[in-house]
Amino acid sequence: MALRAFADTSYMPLLSLRPAELRAIEELPEKTKDRLFPIVVLRPWLSANMLETGLERLADAYDDRPTIVAMSAPEFPDTLRPVHEQLASLRLSAGGYMEWCRFIADRPNFVPAIQIADPEHIAEQISCFHALGRGLVIIVDNRSLPGLQALATIVGGLTDGGIDTCFVVDLGKKVSDPLERAVFVVSYCTSIRQHCPHAAIAISASSFPADFVGREHQEIFERTLFNAVAGQFGAAGLVYSDRGSVRAEKQGGGGLPKPRIDYPLDREWRFYRTETEGFPGYRDRAMHLLSATRPDGGRIFDANIRVWGTLMIERTAAGDTSAIKTPARSTAARINLHLHRQTFYGDPVGLHDTDDEWAG
Repeated sequence: MALRAFADTSYMPLLSLRPAELRAIEELPEKTKDRLFPIVVLRPWLSANMLETGLERLADAYDDRPTIVAMSAPEFPDTLRPVHEQLASLRLSAGGYMEWCRFIADRPNFVPAIQIADPEHIAEQISCFHALGRGLVIIVDNRSLPGLQALATIVGGLTDGGIDTCFVVDLGKKVSDPLERAVFVVSYCTSIRQHCPHAAIAISASSFPADFVGREHQEIFERTLFNAVAGQFGAAGLVYSDRGSVRAEKQGGGGLPKPRIDYPLDREWRFYRTETEGFPGYRDRAMHLLSATRPDGGRIFDANIRVWGTLMIERTAAGDTSAIKTPARSTAARINLHLHRQTFYGDPVGLHDTDDEWAG
């Protein structure tokens, strides 16, 4: 029996050990934390020397709830630290990814995502993790999709047809043609179910933009894609996933971005950007958001969603300089709101009935 039933989960965001993402999840209402099922990709925590520092921060943010844990791709920093050596050892495929299996086994709330870089050692790894009885996740990105059928065959044979397993079809960045992509994703889902009829399937991508000049809104293409696939393939056993409104690839350089308040809706992002530097810019944009209206005259900002991100926007608009004053804080507020909204997508009662009494 897995720690959690994948098919009963409404949302499996792909997150990582970064400050804005963990702050966003830490500040969620307890009921939201209980309902979503995050996939956390391991990586170095800021300038820390040891991986344990990031794991402690994850525990602070999400307690000991079941958490899907995945390995990141190798990083090549200018200066290597012990944490990079730790992560490199966990990527070793020797003995069926023996070190990775030990790492997961020693942490009872971790649900493993297998590593598939070395096909020769995948079967041993699956057997090890399946024996733990916590559940098993297989993340298949764009580079690995050509081998999906072979992988599903192995997984199905070692898990009695995908019992307590979940495949994550990760399309990566720029899903700007969701209806066209849905046809291919349906074929991937069909291939998985052919060999793993009991497996859940999560569909993930990231379409959060990199450029905001002249951009006031954008469709959440990941949600459109998921809805299209569910309509064609059937919603049973399908789970929505995205990157929590974070880009699939980290941006580098370019200096400090202009002040911007992002506001997530169910199927759209709204962007409020200004050339005004510093806190005055953030306050101006927060005030603009609070007064912005839809074509039907209703307010875009929903003050009845009482979560931390809502409070940060309200405090910023009121002139509280300890609220949103940096890009990092703005990002954390956006992710917090997005995680909550997608967790309760299609459930307006759950969306508004939080367990936190935030005071503006």
